Amino acid sequence: MASTLGFPLPLAPTILGSSFVGLGLYRLFTPQDAYRLFGLPLPPTSTPGSEPSPFIYANGGRDLTIGLAYFLFATQRNHEAVRALTLACIVAANVDGYITWRYGGAEFGGWYGKWAGHSIGSIGLGLVAWFA
Repeated sequence: MASTLGFPLPLAPTILGSSFVGLGLYRLFTPQDAYRLFGLPLPPTSTPGSEPSPFIYANGGRDLTIGLAYFLFATQRNHEAVRALTLACIVAANVDGYITWRYGGAEFGGWYGKWAGHSIGSIGLGLVAWFA
C-alpha cells in the first residue's frame, strides 16, 4: 500500500530501509563510534588509529543488506516479505540485546545496560510487522 501522503513507496519499509542503510553505513565508516552505539566496549587491542574487531563491520554489513532488502521489497510492494524480514530483524535485535547484556562490560552490560534499547527496538519492529 502506498503512502496516503503521495510518497511513491510504502512508508514503513522505506523508513526501515533508510534506518538500516544509515546504521549500516555508520558502522562501516565509523566503527569505533559504532561500538559505543551498539553497547560494547572497544576490544583491548583497539588503540586510537587501529582497526577494531571485524565484528562491527559484519554487523554493519548485515544492517546494510537488511536495509537494501527493505527497499527491494518496497519497490515490489511485497508486504509478506516485509513482514518476514521484520520478524527476522526482531530475532537479530534480541540476539544483539543478549550480546550487549552479556559482553557489554561494566559500562554497557548487565541489567542496566544498553540491551534494553535493542529489546525495545524489537518491540517497535514487532508493531511494524503487525500493522504494516
